[in-house]
Amino acid sequence: MFRNISTTAMLFFVLALLSLGHAAAPPVITVRKSGANKASVSLSELRSGGVYGRLFAQTLQNDLKLSGWFEVLPPGRAGSVTIKGIAADSGGGMQSNLRVSWPGKAFNWNKASSGRQEVRNQAHKLADEMVRLIAGEKGIASTKIVFVNRRGRNNADVYMCDADGGSMMQLTRDNIAAVGPRWAPNGKDIFYTSFVKGYPAIYRLVNYGRNRRMLAPFKGLNTGAAVSPDGSRIALILSYQGNPELYVLEVASGRISRMTKTLHGVEASPCWSPDGRSIVYVSDVSRKPNLYVVNVATRQSRRLTYRGTENVNPDWNAKGGIVYASKSGGGWQIAVLDPARGESSLSYITKEGGYEHPSWAADGRHIVCSRYSTLYILDTLGDPPVRLIKIAGNWMSPDWSER
Repeated sequence: MFRNISTTAMLFFVLALLSLGHAAAPPVITVRKSGANKASVSLSELRSGGVYGRLFAQTLQNDLKLSGWFEVLPPGRAGSVTIKGIAADSGGGMQSNLRVSWPGKAFNWNKASSGRQEVRNQAHKLADEMVRLIAGEKGIASTKIVFVNRRGRNNADVYMCDADGGSMMQLTRDNIAAVGPRWAPNGKDIFYTSFVKGYPAIYRLVNYGRNRRMLAPFKGLNTGAAVSPDGSRIALILSYQGNPELYVLEVASGRISRMTKTLHGVEASPCWSPDGRSIVYVSDVSRKPNLYVVNVATRQSRRLTYRGTENVNPDWNAKGGIVYASKSGGGWQIAVLDPARGESSLSYITKEGGYEHPSWAADGRHIVCSRYSTLYILDTLGDPPVRLIKIAGNWMSPDWSER
């Protein structure tokens, strides 16, 4: 079964026992990196006062570590980056008056915040600004992760949290099967498949779930919604013409275009390329699930993966890399390849052992994935995995927002 659509409506999808032969490929090397070069940060001269001040300082410290670009030094040690000033409670919130400096450069950070979430958001924004100005990279602290908590075979709801795992929020309370949540490019809307009306339909949670709308009432299976980078089109899996196939829906006109015609295969898990010209998806037309890429204009597909017994859950980042879950004799692991070079560029980010549902962060460096009922953040440059969710649950199918 495809791992991200394994619900009662998908029980008729049975993978064949034999796969098609293919040409031999060069051996794959599992890359083990030691981590990126980090700038040392001293927080010794950051004075935090009150509940909110301490929350700000702790959130900032965690964000800088998670970014992978900074090493936060113990108190009393000088670093190449220094944060001076005060972040303290003020009225019902917090006021910060800070100066961030590093060799030859500096900037001021003077902000007022009210309430716990605004204080955390201020810390996230400061961390992202430091990543942008000092490391020259895109920050991820202000982004969010959406995922599912599955409590039974047909009982799940959609949740959301900050990139550091804090501020968790339950977005649906249907206690019915919900699968495959995906962010829209605006970073506020979420598409997912739900059986809330007794059949699989795609819904859109608007503005972090403040209201919900059905995307379209197509007959049969509706799943896998993925929005194009410009927001004008949605890739989805539909079975209203019989076999589950990949389609593209134009949002403005409602026009549907069929991308695949695999009468003896099943498609799943579409994801757009950064330029919006191609879609990577999963198909078992070769008797086992593998990754394929279709050119949206020509509707011509090519097979991308051959290694492993199953390859599923692809996600395509802005820098051009595709991450996915690959299964072999020892279990599931996370793999990355360049679609232009195919499996000659393949590297494994993890060892075999239950790693599934990977999704890129906006920095094109970090990945969130599920493993044994919880979520982890992986670093493709070599920092150790970070457990994102530390409370009980069956957390799965994460997707990381672009903003």
